[in-house]
Amino acid sequence: MSAARIAALGIASAAVLFAGLAVALAHGVPTVIGVLILVALLFMLLRWERFHGRAARRRPHTKVENATRFLAWVLSGVPVLDILRGTAVTVGISLVEAALPTVPLMVYLALRWRR
Repeated sequence: MSAARIAALGIASAAVLFAGLAVALAHGVPTVIGVLILVALLFMLLRWERFHGRAARRRPHTKVENATRFLAWVLSGVPVLDILRGTAVTVGISLVEAALPTVPLMVYLALRWRR
C-alpha cells in the first residue's frame, strides 16, 4: 500500500471518528448505539496500532509515538462516558470531547508517516 493511500485512509478514519463522536455526543444516542460506537472506536484504534506495529520493514515505535498512542486511548474515555450515559451535550462541548481522542490519533499517525 502506498504512503499516500495510507495517509488518506488515516485522515479519513480520523475525520469519521471526530464526526461520529461529535454527532453522538450532541444528540444523546441510546446506550445500545453508544456501545456500538465504543466498539468501533476501539476497533479503529487497535487496527491502526496493529497496522503500524506489524507492517513489514517498519521502524520501531519511538517514545513520543507510544505516548501519543497511549494518550489517544486514555482520552477516548471522556467522550465514551458521555455517550454511554445517553445524555446530549451542547455542540461546543461535543466538538471538544470528540477532538480529545482524535488529535492524539492524528499526531500518532503523522509521526508514523514521517520517514
